Amino acid sequence: MNIFEESLSVLKSKVQLRKLFQDMHVEDIQRVISRIESIYEEKLDAQKEVEQEQQRKREAIEAVLKEMQDKGLDIGDLAVVGKGTESNRKGKTRQRYQFEYQTEDGTAVTWEGATTGRIPAEFSAYLERTGKERKDCIVTEL
Repeated sequence: MNIFEESLSVLKSKVQLRKLFQDMHVEDIQRVISRIESIYEEKLDAQKEVEQEQQRKREAIEAVLKEMQDKGLDIGDLAVVGKGTESNRKGKTRQRYQFEYQTEDGTAVTWEGATTGRIPAEFSAYLERTGKERKDCIVTEL
């Protein structure tokens, strides 16, 4: 248990608080109480601000939905507008191909991948054995 958890457990227990403050003067206890009350007020104000922001957002969403209904639109119409404009993928899109190669026992194997990057060990062995390049083994473009 770390110091924060220990402090919190003491603050939650009336018996432990009484034991903690037994040797303190009333004025000192009053100062601690006033500090705790000011922290409590700060927390309440922060919570009210969050609730007001959520309420403002809720009202804005309701206004937008009402305006959409007035114009005969629904949420599905928004999805159509956004398609094709943005991609979640970063960087270039890789062209993918279907490769065909033979294992050492003569079985034909097809593999989907790109002309760069990692390849299966059997495919690598086939390329070394035959002296071919990856591009020579492309069957179709995907």
